[in-house]
Amino acid sequence: MRYFVRAFVLLFVLGFISANGLANPGDTTWVQAQNDVQLDWYNDFDAPVTFPSGSVSYRKIIMIFTLGKYQCPSGTQYCGDWDYTVQNFLMTPTDTFELSRLITPYANASYPRTPWSWKQRYYFDVTDYYPVLKNAATIRLSYHNYSGGFTGNIRFAFIEGIPPRNVTGIKRLWHGAFPFGNTADPIENHLPATNVMAPANTQQAEMNFTVTGHGSDNTGCSEFCSKYYQVYTNNSLKETKTVWKDNCGSNNLYPQSGTWVYNRAGWCPGELVSPNVHKLGAVTAGDNLNVDVNFQSYTGNGSASYIIESALFCYGPYNQTLDASVENIIAPNNYEGNFRTNPICGNPIVVIKNTGATTINSLSLQYGIAGETLQTYSASGMALAPGKDTTITLPDLSSLTTYKNTTESRFQVAIDKINGSNDGYTVNNSMYSSFVTAPDWPGQFAMIIKSNNNAAQTKWRIEDLNGTVLKQRSPTAALTVYTDSLELPDGCYRLVVTDANCDGLYWWANTAAGKGYLYATKRDGTLINFTNGLPAYPATLASDFGCGFTQYFRVANTLPADQLLLRGEAKDTANLLTWETGLEVNTDRFIVEYSANDTAYNAIAEVKANGGTTSRSFYSIKHKPSVHAAFYYYRLKLYYADGSWKYSNKVTLSPVASSEYAVEVRPNPFDDELKVRITSPSPQTAGISIYDIQGRLLFNKNSSLNTGLNVVPIDGRRFAAGLYTIVIQSSGGQKVARKIVKQ
Repeated sequence: MRYFVRAFVLLFVLGFISANGLANPGDTTWVQAQNDVQLDWYNDFDAPVTFPSGSVSYRKIIMIFTLGKYQCPSGTQYCGDWDYTVQNFLMTPTDTFELSRLITPYANASYPRTPWSWKQRYYFDVTDYYPVLKNAATIRLSYHNYSGGFTGNIRFAFIEGIPPRNVTGIKRLWHGAFPFGNTADPIENHLPATNVMAPANTQQAEMNFTVTGHGSDNTGCSEFCSKYYQVYTNNSLKETKTVWKDNCGSNNLYPQSGTWVYNRAGWCPGELVSPNVHKLGAVTAGDNLNVDVNFQSYTGNGSASYIIESALFCYGPYNQTLDASVENIIAPNNYEGNFRTNPICGNPIVVIKNTGATTINSLSLQYGIAGETLQTYSASGMALAPGKDTTITLPDLSSLTTYKNTTESRFQVAIDKINGSNDGYTVNNSMYSSFVTAPDWPGQFAMIIKSNNNAAQTKWRIEDLNGTVLKQRSPTAALTVYTDSLELPDGCYRLVVTDANCDGLYWWANTAAGKGYLYATKRDGTLINFTNGLPAYPATLASDFGCGFTQYFRVANTLPADQLLLRGEAKDTANLLTWETGLEVNTDRFIVEYSANDTAYNAIAEVKANGGTTSRSFYSIKHKPSVHAAFYYYRLKLYYADGSWKYSNKVTLSPVASSEYAVEVRPNPFDDELKVRITSPSPQTAGISIYDIQGRLLFNKNSSLNTGLNVVPIDGRRFAAGLYTIVIQSSGGQKVARKIVKQ
């Protein structure tokens, strides 16, 4: 069994995705247990349920726990404000098992992410409990805590198909809240070795061990201390596991109104608790398994404890020889459980699991925005063992850079090949997610950070999708404001903010660190809102980001042609440039830029913009180039009232043939091919010669020229790397010499 706080959002609304599209409605059976029950102090909330009879095979069974809030009666203390343990049990006439566990967040309604309307979905894969998830049963939501304010909703999705393995037997082992460090009552008294006989058809065995530390004695145990336990089978040590979560400051639900950044023993506030899965190896039917767990030796003052639930699972063989499944789309995804990773504009992140008996060494995936051409990615050298999963960061999905960010869209990923062959079971090969793209930022903006008393702890950097750092700031002086201006070309970027102490630039529980802030502004000082869930500066909570955050954003300095369209026409006297806009909001002026080589542009005119209009606007100027060239290049730079700008499309004009003779040699530097472009006012001939640095003639060719543009290609592969001189002399008396470089 595996638990996942993962992105099954659309998947659970419409059913799992098959290789051919969405599953039919009848493929998923829903069972409702608790329905937004209001949780109050020290109580068990039981819901009778009727599960499927067991006559149908299910490839996945997902339990969805939705945590919400309600307003307690006036005067109630800590209403929805505290980190409480929530356990969910399956109770049948013969068995009781903990199906899931989660910890409520510090969710004061004054905080931006947890208003009274807040809800959070937690997903638990309970497929391996199918032998007991049958017929009439009771689901118990156990909430033994000293204040209310939360609601609980539990639903089950039974998704038809073939599971990776059939479960041949389940046995509940140790369960309860046990003291730790109490010499009068050692925890080992509650964890005696247990014998389990493997049922028929068993080939493998695994033990799930869910443990969270609570209480705080003289050394902070068990909530705030890191200890380990060891798993033995038939007196053989199988694994040593530390009970500790070291990433609470990177919680997807942040900021919270309590001590959310503190690491804890097996849990973080607002997150689900995943069981530790211990593989016990190959087992034969009839074998006796003696299973034992021993905790690290420790002596405290008696107030520490661990809540423990464990079960032993026996499995038959894998049902498929070669099989993989798409388990999760981390990004792009709107699911609140993947909040810190989204929205993106570049590299999708997916999770693939080996659900067959054969080790996966390579696979290929297809991915992209639904309805568009998909990209293909191939991975090799994986060595992904049966039952294991892996997180894959896919190459940049370029369409996310320009895709509209005002509408919700769908991303899809599908497994194409495994080890060069077709997947043996295609039903679990595809998945969709709903998403919105990263926000659009102007190409010119400023980053402002004020350090707190621990100046060196908090840093920021802006990098492209290749990880190249384009700008960064590492403050060195306490309580100091640093302002950095940036100008970025079109593309997708990420702002990465890190804090070494995982307490942001201001946190109520560490006021001695002082108060800092970080934000971004446009050229006119207008704030750029982040999508990290925090209010914009100067609100206090904007600085409460724990270990940091990543903000993806897009820059589009070049306007689409349907918004700003530049046209041009070459004339004898002057080139005519015209342009039109479809809509103008806070526009200020147009700068007309010109280049004779498409590299260095110069401003040649300024035209006042309309400023604001919903109708089409038309503009025009004339320009006579001062130098002769084979081509003339023009573009517009539109400035807005806040000082930001964007480019128009580019226009390339050829001189009128009857009036000019011009030569252009491109590219320079050149590689495989060199092209000489000659604009001639009349038919004539031109001699083209190339000399090396010693003046030796290496190439000579005579070409006939027609009126207008002529392009003479030269094979660049005949030249070694170095510096050369090309001379073009026409029969009309024009002579042009250029320095050229072979790469």
